[in-house]
Amino acid sequence: MNLLWGRSIRSFLSTGLCVASLAGTSAVASGQEATKDPVPSGANVFAPTTIEQELENIRPGVRIKRRFDEIAERTNIRLGLAHTMLFQQATGGPGRRSGAAGDLDILAKWTLIGAGTKDTGILAFASEYRYQIGDMPPGSLGGEIGTLVPTTNGFGERPFIVKELYWDQRLFEDRFRFGLGRIDPENLFGSHRLQSANTFFLNKVFSGNVVVPYPGPGLTGAAQIKPTTWSFLTAGITDANGKATIGNFEGFFEDDEFMLFVEGGLTPTFDGLGQGRYKLSLWHIDERKDASKPSDDGFTLAMDQDLGERYLAFVRYGHADGDATGITDSVQGGVGIKGVLGKENMLGLAAAWSKPKDDDKRDEKVFEVFQRFQVTESAQITVGVEAIFDPSNAPDDEVIGVFSARLRLSF
Repeated sequence: MNLLWGRSIRSFLSTGLCVASLAGTSAVASGQEATKDPVPSGANVFAPTTIEQELENIRPGVRIKRRFDEIAERTNIRLGLAHTMLFQQATGGPGRRSGAAGDLDILAKWTLIGAGTKDTGILAFASEYRYQIGDMPPGSLGGEIGTLVPTTNGFGERPFIVKELYWDQRLFEDRFRFGLGRIDPENLFGSHRLQSANTFFLNKVFSGNVVVPYPGPGLTGAAQIKPTTWSFLTAGITDANGKATIGNFEGFFEDDEFMLFVEGGLTPTFDGLGQGRYKLSLWHIDERKDASKPSDDGFTLAMDQDLGERYLAFVRYGHADGDATGITDSVQGGVGIKGVLGKENMLGLAAAWSKPKDDDKRDEKVFEVFQRFQVTESAQITVGVEAIFDPSNAPDDEVIGVFSARLRLSF
């Protein structure tokens, strides 16, 4: 794959979407608006880790959440807090075998325009603090035990940051959206509905998209149109040098190094089954000269489908040249089952195959299962296990097990 279609995406964006404030899609803010706002037309087409989705997943019942609800009713400002802790223990590998860390998130959205309608204007904000517990965080465990793919997405160590701050505008009965600001591009394309290390699968092959060299949060613009209530087209541009710990506003214009993406899809509802999402995304990232990182191109085909009220299945395939990530192909599939061992609980099972660009390394296979318990209105406990077969960077190990325990509190 070469840069020709990457340049075509750049041309498409520069002649069309960039007119709309650099093309913004607050793709990063999807789901329902403030409590009194209606469900927007069409299905949520973005990742479940967005500010909007995180706020919607915070359950009612505890006193602080009820107070946040009261504030939202008076001011249209929705606040949320989430604290997640993770411990992982590996059975093998050449290096250290355990890691623990925590992640504190502060979330907010202010509906400044059109509260109570479909055409809202929202200022969205997310801050994050990640801290290490003990000698090593789980985000570093994969590198220690020799896996191609990290055993979790996130859960490293870094100071308090403003992760996202952007404007999200809906127009024409939510048929058009644009957003502009500091956005995490991982939430904008290539996702599936069980993609969250905070609430679902942990291994990054499921909780991220490992063939895509997503930069960190940076200046981003994107736009989305919905020709019908069951179809959409999203496109955008983001800073290829985006970093969570640095605001690179001037560099966006001076470096001329970008990531470009286009994603189109269908979101039909089938009688007897439920909502589906069927998406194809194309992306290109420029060479980052100062960082000595190569350019890359790729695509992702992602499909997820409700199977009645209890089951949600997903399948995803991603391909890239692999120059930036070291991974050329990855296939994943899995299912989430609601109501296992309790009405509010969930069981998840998934499997994946990933191919490294280096032909001398083995293809890595991953199987993961988790059981999530909703122990109170605001607390979840998840236990899980990953079986990693033929770990690409640990040639002396045939299979490595990773056991996980996760606690999440949200208000």
